[in-house]
Amino acid sequence: MIVKVLNNLTDSAPHSFFSTSANSGGTAIPIKNTNSFSASWAVQIGMTGEEKSEILTLGTAVPSGTVLNTLGTLRFAHPVDTPVYAIKFPQVVFKVSTAGTAGTAVAITDGTVNITPDSQYTQFDHTSGATTYGYKAAYYSSALSETSSDSGWITPAGYNFYSLYQIRERVKNKLRSGSFIKDDETISDWINEWLERMNNTLVDVNQDYNIGTADVAYTSNGLGTITANDFKEIRRIWVTTDSVNYYSTRKMHLTDFMPQDTFAIAHPFYYMQGDSVFGIKPDGPGTARIAYYKTNDPMTDDADELPVPMRGYSKSFVSYALGQAYALDKQKELAATFNASAEGDLERFRVEIAPRSKSGPMFVTLTDATFDDSDNTLWYP
Repeated sequence: MIVKVLNNLTDSAPHSFFSTSANSGGTAIPIKNTNSFSASWAVQIGMTGEEKSEILTLGTAVPSGTVLNTLGTLRFAHPVDTPVYAIKFPQVVFKVSTAGTAGTAVAITDGTVNITPDSQYTQFDHTSGATTYGYKAAYYSSALSETSSDSGWITPAGYNFYSLYQIRERVKNKLRSGSFIKDDETISDWINEWLERMNNTLVDVNQDYNIGTADVAYTSNGLGTITANDFKEIRRIWVTTDSVNYYSTRKMHLTDFMPQDTFAIAHPFYYMQGDSVFGIKPDGPGTARIAYYKTNDPMTDDADELPVPMRGYSKSFVSYALGQAYALDKQKELAATFNASAEGDLERFRVEIAPRSKSGPMFVTLTDATFDDSDNTLWYP
């Protein structure tokens, strides 16, 4: 089972350049500026994917002057202005979960391998692997005795069409020039910006989308605090004082009642007192069963996928990111074209995702009839 990770440590790494050429077999790298480098860190010489790119580890002395001293020797000769990146980690540790992505990934016995900088990927052949297994990876430095945090899940089947990784790759594949994009994180940020727009649009036409729930105790003064990290706004509250009988609350404002007003538990009200503090009338103690609008969860791992309602509109994510990229490159016409495409897809999404109760025929809700004494007829307000 071949498992591979993208070699992207150079994307955001500090770097400098060879001040002169260097021959193979040397242990001293002539460098223009040593300020970005640290003792015992790994450095990558050459851009990722180039045939003669290689990785060495610096010595224990703090780099200074015009030379980087390495523990190993250069395999290849390198010309002046060859880039040198401070990537810190020279190896990848592959981890496996035999229970798939629902399990816990542990380091594979022989799964620590050297990064292959002359390729876009570092790969490992897990000979005892299976298609049902889940994998993760982490960077490792024996010189520093340090391991990075784990990656997101890697599956043998690869990344789904609607995954963060694939959307990001679709963006890069359509760019005429990528010189203005610093790293994959930049594109991921654009994708998540558009995810916010899509999520807010969906909530606008379907108020019951992206709902979270929580049971929150409120005290004798009727106040309770919602501590859920993804809380945005209350959708509805049921309250109970005996954990058996629940009553639906109606919303009122903090200024709608006086201290001497009385309330009945069978007809409770709630009000907000701050961003996440709510109050219940009548006062407690009791428990509020809250349904609330959630803040949008960003896509962070490469394997993270678009929410199901948005999967038929993935092109809009690509268009938005392309618009931002070309705007940074000062190609205004291309930026405007892709931004317009994204906005058009957003409007189509708004129309097509709307529940039929909002997009179909509209009806007027009739209330109780009122008798008009003037002409002995009934009318409806």
